[in-house]
Amino acid sequence: MKAVQSSREINTKRVIKLIREEGPLSRVEISERMDIPQPTITRIIEELLKENVLKEVGLGVSKGGRRPVLLGFNHQCYYAFGVELGRSKIKVALTDLEGNFLSLRMKETQPTEKISSILDYIHQTLEAILQETSVDRHKILGVGVGLPGPLNENEQGCISPPNFYNEKEIPLRAMLQDILQFPVIIDNDANVAALAEKWFGQGIGVNNFMYIMADVGIGSGIVIDGELHRGLFGESGEIGHSTIDVYGEKCSCGNYGCLETFSSLPKVVERFRKKLKLAMPDEPTLVADVDPETIHFEDIVAAACNGSHLAQQTIQEAGQYLGVGIANAVNLLAPELVIVGGKLSEGRQLLRDAIQSTLRVRALGISGKRIPVVLSGFKEGVVLGASALVINETFSLFSNL
Repeated sequence: MKAVQSSREINTKRVIKLIREEGPLSRVEISERMDIPQPTITRIIEELLKENVLKEVGLGVSKGGRRPVLLGFNHQCYYAFGVELGRSKIKVALTDLEGNFLSLRMKETQPTEKISSILDYIHQTLEAILQETSVDRHKILGVGVGLPGPLNENEQGCISPPNFYNEKEIPLRAMLQDILQFPVIIDNDANVAALAEKWFGQGIGVNNFMYIMADVGIGSGIVIDGELHRGLFGESGEIGHSTIDVYGEKCSCGNYGCLETFSSLPKVVERFRKKLKLAMPDEPTLVADVDPETIHFEDIVAAACNGSHLAQQTIQEAGQYLGVGIANAVNLLAPELVIVGGKLSEGRQLLRDAIQSTLRVRALGISGKRIPVVLSGFKEGVVLGASALVINETFSLFSNL
C-alpha cells in the first residue's frame, strides 16, 4: 500500500509531470495550468532547481516586461538500472530519466543455470556498467527487474514463476538488494513493458491503455487512470490464459483452449511448420530443401515480406486469434488504446491489421470497434520498462493527480 503523500509532495510531483510532458514552461504558465498560487509554485521550483531535477533552458516570449525564464526537466539528474531476467537470457541496462540507454549488456542462459550464478552475473555487470559510464552511485535511484509472470509471490515476498530455472519460492528481491546494495523493485515483464510505453513510447499522455506482450507466452499490462492495475497479489493481466475454445488444446496452465495455445510464438511457428510440410512444392519464396523443423519466427516474417502466402496467412491467423482475446478484454475494460509488443509484433502490419479487423467485428459498441491498435516501437521494452519501474516509483509521474 502506498504511503499517504502530503499536499506539497503531490504538488511537487505534479510540477515534475507537467514540465516533463509539456515543457519547457515558465513559472507563470505552471501556476496558471495547475491553478496553484505563484508563490507556492516558486518555492517548489526553487527546491527542484536546487536538487537539479529541473533546469533553466532559456527565455520565453515576453507578454510585456521581461522575458520569462523557461524550465525543463533534467533527465540526467538521476539514473536507473533495468534488468530483464528471462528464461533464456539476462539483460542489464542503465538508463537516464528519458529512457536513453547509457549501456546495455546481455547474456544467454540455460534452464539448468543456478540462481546464484545469475545473481553474480547481474552484480558483476552492474558494477562494470558503473565503471564504464562513470555515473556516481548516489545518482542511481535503484534497480528494476522484469521477469516472466505470473510471479506467484507469497506473503514472505518469495516468488515462484513457472519454469524458472527449476527454482521456486525465491527471495529474489531480498537477495538482489543484499548483493547490489540498491533498492530493488520486481514485476512481471508485461507490466514493466507497459511502463516503458507509458513513460517513453506509445502510451505517453494516455491514461487508459492495454499493453499486450505477445511472445513465448502472452500477457498484458493494464493502465487505468494513469496507474498500473496489478490486481490482487499482482496477478491481473493474464490474458494469455483467457479461454478462446473450451474444447481446445490443453494449455501448460492445465486449462483447455487458452489464447496461448493459439497465438503464442511456439504455436505460431508450429502452425507454419505444418503448413510448410503440406505445401512445400508450392512455396516458391522458401528454398526447396528447407527443413521445416529449423524454421523460426524470424524466417516466417522474412518469408511473408518476400510474398509467401503461407507465411502471410500464418501471421494473419495469429493476429485474428490474438484479436479475439483482445476484443474480450476491450469489452471488459474499454481502454483508449491497445499496444502490441513482444516478438510476435515483428509481424508488423499484417499482424496489426488482423488484430484491428477482428476487433472491429468482435468488440461491442461503436467506441470499442474504433479503439486503435498500435505496435510497440521498442525492441528492448522489458529492460527499458524495468528502469521505468524504478523511475515511476520515485517520481510517480503516472498519477492522475
